Amino acid sequence: MTLTYQDVVTIDLGPLTTAAGKWDEMAGKFKSVEDLYQQKVQTVSDDGGWLGVAAGGASARFKATQDQLAAAQTQAKAVASLLRDAHTQLTTLVKAVKDLVADAKKEHFLIDSQGKVTYDWSLIDESDKKDTDYESWRQKTVAAETKWTDAIKKAVQNVDDADQGVKLALREAAGIRALDDITVGGHDFNARAQGDIEKYEAERAADLRTKLDSDDRLSASELAEMRRLFRDNKSDEAFTQTFLNGVGGPRGSIEFNKQLRDLIGDDENKGAYEDIRNGLAASISTATRNPESSFYASWREDLRKAGTENFGDKTNPLRGYQLFVDLMKHGDNYGTRFLHDTGDDIIAAEKEQPGFFTKWGGGHPGIAADALDGLLGIMGKQPDASTSFFDPGSDGKNERLEYLLKDRDWPTTTYVGPAGVHDDKVLAQFTGREGLGAALEAAATGHQPLGRGDHPNPSATHNEAQARVMHEIVENLDGDDIHTNLQRPVANALAEYSGDTHQILGGISGDYVRHANGDGAWTADGRTHMSVSADKLMQVMRGISADPDAYATLHKAESQYISEELGRLPKGAEGYDRSNPLDKAGAVLGAYSAIREDVINDDKASAYTDADWKAKVAYHIVGGGVNYLPGGDWLQRGVDTWTFAWANENKATADAEAAAKITDEYVKANNQMALMVEGWAEGRGIKDKNLVEGLTGDIVNGYDRGNNWGRHLLGNT
Repeated sequence: MTLTYQDVVTIDLGPLTTAAGKWDEMAGKFKSVEDLYQQKVQTVSDDGGWLGVAAGGASARFKATQDQLAAAQTQAKAVASLLRDAHTQLTTLVKAVKDLVADAKKEHFLIDSQGKVTYDWSLIDESDKKDTDYESWRQKTVAAETKWTDAIKKAVQNVDDADQGVKLALREAAGIRALDDITVGGHDFNARAQGDIEKYEAERAADLRTKLDSDDRLSASELAEMRRLFRDNKSDEAFTQTFLNGVGGPRGSIEFNKQLRDLIGDDENKGAYEDIRNGLAASISTATRNPESSFYASWREDLRKAGTENFGDKTNPLRGYQLFVDLMKHGDNYGTRFLHDTGDDIIAAEKEQPGFFTKWGGGHPGIAADALDGLLGIMGKQPDASTSFFDPGSDGKNERLEYLLKDRDWPTTTYVGPAGVHDDKVLAQFTGREGLGAALEAAATGHQPLGRGDHPNPSATHNEAQARVMHEIVENLDGDDIHTNLQRPVANALAEYSGDTHQILGGISGDYVRHANGDGAWTADGRTHMSVSADKLMQVMRGISADPDAYATLHKAESQYISEELGRLPKGAEGYDRSNPLDKAGAVLGAYSAIREDVINDDKASAYTDADWKAKVAYHIVGGGVNYLPGGDWLQRGVDTWTFAWANENKATADAEAAAKITDEYVKANNQMALMVEGWAEGRGIKDKNLVEGLTGDIVNGYDRGNNWGRHLLGNT
């Protein structure tokens, strides 16, 4: 019977602890009986005074009785433990339901006997309904009714799930068998009874897995039960470790995922099998979270073996690691150590067997061939794990990043045809490394990769580990050969270090020159900084700028940072206090111009015509808006003025060539800065034209220096 809302809020759980106490008393009484039996009965056949066949038979029967008395104690203690465990779990879950109800009532919602939530509309009078915002408020309130109802329904289900688990555990502890009611014979006490609800549930889940493996299907009730078992226990270590051992460890889990992938094609039960797969992945996450456990050590060793096995055929291999990482994609919150160890083991396996993850022909639909890149994509969702995976450390001993950016022979798609075996080199330029890009961005920024339309914050703060990773990314990338799928992630990450790249390309900061060597990270004035050599930075920025969106991301972030620099100028600043920061801003924009010119003049360039590249830059900068500035209106005004004027001209044409010419005009340092300073000054209420032009002049003076230096660093002088 499924528990209802009314059952949950009216239930009295006190009898559970009372019953547990009675079962403990029972165990004690069975112990007393056993002791007396051993002293008064069992000794009759064992003291040597009674000999012969009858004595031997009696001794065996006496021993069987003594075993039953001992088993009765085990069973009674187990039931007592299960009842106490049930009381603890159910008390917590029932309280969660009641807390939700109390919170809803505080917001003036009513809850009926079915757990349905409605607003107390009696609080609203006719005058309220005439308010201009009433309809909007009413719609939000109706939506809130549904939200509260769903939350309470889920909380009630959690209680019922736990209750079903208690029922299962008590039945198993009692040793009840399916045929007990119809067979003739005795029923023994359960000498193997356990006091852990989750272990019984794990054993049941493993039994259902065995049935699914043999029959290739589960009944509707069995599917519902397996979903409940995972829903209720996927975050419990005892359940997950017991279950995973019960299905055969890593190898069994890999085979389970392989079967589930096939079963998910069943339209009728697709949702159920997807839930089971999600539960399997979540179980792995929970079970492997403690790297000091004995389970972890054996799991890792077994995964090393199963990961290299072929679960496909000789002509189209399917490695265990490929299926395992495919499964991991349906879970989250993996232990950092587990992610690192699995990554290291995959790297070791592919070093031992070159071509390990080659995709042959069409491969296996839906399963990524490159398990290492897939694992890195999972790490990208856990930034701290990504950072520590790539962080070279202050001693520089961690070489994972160097291996992935420099040394790894990335898997290819290989075909066998009349002309023999060949790799698809064109496809390799545009596929792969998606996971690496996500992990690098997360590692250097400390947050998950940005989505389309999201903007990097050029004033973001980072810790030294993240800064070391950013330094190493730049140091290890080959500016002449940055893979397509790394260009935008690296741009997103680097844009968050605009304060640092601004100083490096400004070319006059001794601190950044000194710290460019070594690990490139240091903390000063309460902020962590990152440095690399200017020539390496320029080469990498040039490399990722082959993608116009990547270039626009960097340019836009730098423009925002310059606006912030303008904002930091004290009123009435003169001399070096004014000229230095402005000259530096001009130099940086000059360096950006050098990059832009190099991309446009590159005959090998690529996927974009000059006009297309410029038009895409314009679309990204102008179309994206700049409402992500952290400062007030006066700070935003500078960038707004520049992009607003640019956008107005772009609106007049849909032609790429015309848009390219407009872009040329608006990204020129003198034009950009004239508009930015003008907007900034207007926002601050500065009307002195001489002062505004003087500020612009200071910036333009630095432009030539930065542009010439940038061209030199790119080998164009």
